[in-house]
Amino acid sequence: MPDLSLIAFASAVLLLAGTVKGFIGLGMPTVAIALLTLQLDARSAVTLVVIPMLLSNVWQFWRGPDMAGCVKQHWRYAIILILFVAATVWFSQSAPDQFLRAVLGAFVLAFCFFSWRNMVPLIPPHRVRLFEGISAVVAGLVGGLTAAWAPPLAMYLTGLRLHRDAFVQALGFLITAGSVSIFVMFIAVGHSSGSDLAFSTFLLLPALVGFSVGERLRHRTDPEQFKKYFLGAFSILGVNLLLGTLLG
Repeated sequence: MPDLSLIAFASAVLLLAGTVKGFIGLGMPTVAIALLTLQLDARSAVTLVVIPMLLSNVWQFWRGPDMAGCVKQHWRYAIILILFVAATVWFSQSAPDQFLRAVLGAFVLAFCFFSWRNMVPLIPPHRVRLFEGISAVVAGLVGGLTAAWAPPLAMYLTGLRLHRDAFVQALGFLITAGSVSIFVMFIAVGHSSGSDLAFSTFLLLPALVGFSVGERLRHRTDPEQFKKYFLGAFSILGVNLLLGTLLG
């Protein structure tokens, strides 16, 4: 059983990460894993996030406007993502934690850079399949290493210019697909134990409380102003992760 200080720290992190997700619609695994790696190795951080990530995104997908239409539009992306997450987890079993932290730091910075949606160009209709495949492969590779798949996922869906509700539902569907893959593979290769997953299940509670708080705040606060402060703070964290691997 984890000690009380870790329980308190992880609960606070998931509360914050859930709040961010409820407020801006994405970013919970990126936020949670980046902060948890301040005390844990990268794989342990992913293990603690996997249950809250999976179930919160099932909920996000289910609450969307058109589940069948979402699956019909994005099933190819989901299959590629599942396969590449599984393959990456399998072939990166011996990858050092320092390498995983460097990848995480790079993609935290990428997440911050591309989170301003007007920076992503429109994907032409005749190029959708090409960009779908590229994004799914990149998301699978990065997701299999760190579960920080927000940048390629959000960039692709932004390029489609989806309506806000369809955008949020598609994120829920695709992150659910990737989360199932990483959940199964972490158990298969021995990264996750029963006690780890029990702790992860417990952390679902602060994550959902944070999600509810974030949704309420979204209706009372300017999301763009919040996003500026949030992305600024996490840019610093991403740089710190990268510098820590280079100077460590």
